[in-house]
Amino acid sequence: MGRIVVFTTMSVLTQHIKRIMPKLDLIYINPESNTESLKLDDVEIMIADCRYLPKIKGKLNNIKWIQSISAGVEQLIELRHEKNINFVITRFVDETYGLDMAEYIIMQIVAFERRQREEYETLKSAVWPHNSMFVSRRLISQMNIGIMGIGNIGKVVARTLKHFNAKIWGLTRTIPTTKEPYIDEYRMTSSLPEFLSNCHYIINIMPATPETNGLLNGDILKNCKENNAIFMNVGRGNIIKEDDLVNALENKWITAAILDVFEVEPLPSTSKLWAMPQVIITPHNACTVRADGIANLFKSNYEKYMKGETLPNVLNIQHGY
Repeated sequence: MGRIVVFTTMSVLTQHIKRIMPKLDLIYINPESNTESLKLDDVEIMIADCRYLPKIKGKLNNIKWIQSISAGVEQLIELRHEKNINFVITRFVDETYGLDMAEYIIMQIVAFERRQREEYETLKSAVWPHNSMFVSRRLISQMNIGIMGIGNIGKVVARTLKHFNAKIWGLTRTIPTTKEPYIDEYRMTSSLPEFLSNCHYIINIMPATPETNGLLNGDILKNCKENNAIFMNVGRGNIIKEDDLVNALENKWITAAILDVFEVEPLPSTSKLWAMPQVIITPHNACTVRADGIANLFKSNYEKYMKGETLPNVLNIQHGY
């Protein structure tokens, strides 16, 4: 096997891979550097940040396998019609990634239900909130949690929330033949209004694909009003136009929004979302990519690749996931 290119701004990744696979011939290339003279004719395998692959799309003719460093690969949709896409791309999906996402989601639900933001502001003023022991709040076990997208990450999130005895509703393109014991109700996207009307939290974990683009646009969130639902987006911002999200909040179709991803990123300072008190914003950090996790997954997949075994989590570039 010839050299393997590590194509990411995460330079430390090369060190992690070398530590557990010292015999590999690894070449680190920063994708933000000048890549015009980059030659990949003798490269069969890459570990890459897929955001930058369109930048070198004319240099991939001899590549056979690319290990992505992230689960999201929507930037590759524009490569669907390229003639030299003859390689396999495996998405980065592991247990830790899903658990990281689950921690964020549980943290946000608990903080919102316990009104921790308001309590923090009160305590900063050295004011003891009287009767705080008798504040009404919902427990996770009392709620229906709707998860839009029950792939590898969504399943870990659902399983983790089930430990708190939530009733889990899963939204999917097709109902699986083998149902997971921690998902109580499955609904297809064609039953989206029913799904929305039955859940107290709507959590989007779906990737950005042509099928998910604008799925919550228009007035579909009217269906959330009866349960005073909270919308949480940790998937991708393409699921709903910002104007439609603002409209849903202003009309109180949803009680609040907890947003880690947006239609435009970084979120412009002119966005109405910044000033809305019922909106919680985080800067696309609900879960993070860890170099050691990528290295371990690459090692596992590399061993399969060398044995000619089927690789897991292969991207269908036409579907976008």
